[in-house]
Amino acid sequence: MKSFVFVSAIAALAGAAQADIVANWAWNAQDLPGGGFGFQTSDFPQGADVGSGMFSIFDFNTDNTDGVYTWVQSFAGTTTGAIDGVSGGSFAFQGATSQGVTNNGAQAVFAFDGTLWTDLSFDFARRGTSTGFNNVTVEMFDGTTSLGILGVLGAAGSSWELTSYDISALNGVADASVVFTFDGATSDTGNNRLDNVTINGTAVPTPGSLALLAFGGLVGTRRRR
Repeated sequence: MKSFVFVSAIAALAGAAQADIVANWAWNAQDLPGGGFGFQTSDFPQGADVGSGMFSIFDFNTDNTDGVYTWVQSFAGTTTGAIDGVSGGSFAFQGATSQGVTNNGAQAVFAFDGTLWTDLSFDFARRGTSTGFNNVTVEMFDGTTSLGILGVLGAAGSSWELTSYDISALNGVADASVVFTFDGATSDTGNNRLDNVTINGTAVPTPGSLALLAFGGLVGTRRRR
């Protein structure tokens, strides 16, 4: 009996500590009422499709017609990096380079609570056009404090590519975020698409899980006597 109780407690703790999805955005169910690919102005911020997190956009061209953005689009997506095998849509800024406000300098922010997570990683699929953003900075933040640049991406190709980053610097950070800053577009319609943005991590065992492990060991010890 001792072995059974102790092993059961270990199993419960291991289950709490296995790798899991912290947050995922796949843009597979967007309502695009404008008859094109434009996101609605009411679409942001966006909660995660799976898990818990918030996606927001800043410093971008807000031109819209009847509440549908002109230069913020959801073009066809991909199954590359998808957790459900569905291609669906994507997220894309277009350059808007000849407009009053350009999307060079626009930001896409993926925020989440890393308090109860460790071994964090960040995956996304990306593609673009020849006149799209050829200088994309990806950076980690604790609130408004930068924890380092993960990478500076050059021009995206016409095929989807999956990129993964270790974001363990955000382990345990309550106000954690990964920020994309787009620059270098040379035409109005030049774009970069993002799809299947996934934050993975290992859940930190809760006090209840640790108490269960201790209790299991205690029960096993007592029953052996």
